[in-house]
Amino acid sequence: MDLVTGQRTFYIGVSSIDDGDIIEVPFVDSAGSGMSCNYFKITARSEIIGNPGAIVAELSGVSHVGDMVTNQISALSATVSPSGICGIGFVLGVDSQYHEWHGSNGQVCTGIKLQTMVKSGKVIAGITYGNLFPLNTIRTTNDLIYDAGA
Repeated sequence: MDLVTGQRTFYIGVSSIDDGDIIEVPFVDSAGSGMSCNYFKITARSEIIGNPGAIVAELSGVSHVGDMVTNQISALSATVSPSGICGIGFVLGVDSQYHEWHGSNGQVCTGIKLQTMVKSGKVIAGITYGNLFPLNTIRTTNDLIYDAGA
C-alpha cells in the first residue's frame, strides 16, 4: 500500500479449515450487509508449523464459467485440471504468508470460496477485504481551503 491509496477494509478470521474443504466467505460490513469489494488479502498458515500445503481463493460475484463447487474444478489436486479457477492461490510454507487481489477497471467481487490442501492438520486464515480508492492528497494538508478530512 502507498500513501496515495485510501482504504476502507474489514477483517474476518477463519480457523480449522480441513484438507480439501471448500468454504464460502461472503464479504459483509460491520452491520452484516453484503458488500462489493475491489480488494482482499489472505494471510494463512498451516496449523502445524512447517507443514506444507496450499490455499486457493475463487472469486464470487465475478462473471466466469465453471467453479470449484458447481463444476468440481480443483486447483489443488495431484493432476492438472482441464480448467483454471478465477481467483488467487499460494503455497503455505513455514511462516504465515499472504496474497492480495485488487480488481481492475471497476471489477468487484462479493466474497470468495476457499479451498485448502495440507499434508496433515488444518489451515488457519485471516481475510482482509474492502475497497481501495485514490486518496485526495490535497485534503491531507493544513491548507486553509481544505480541511484534513477524508
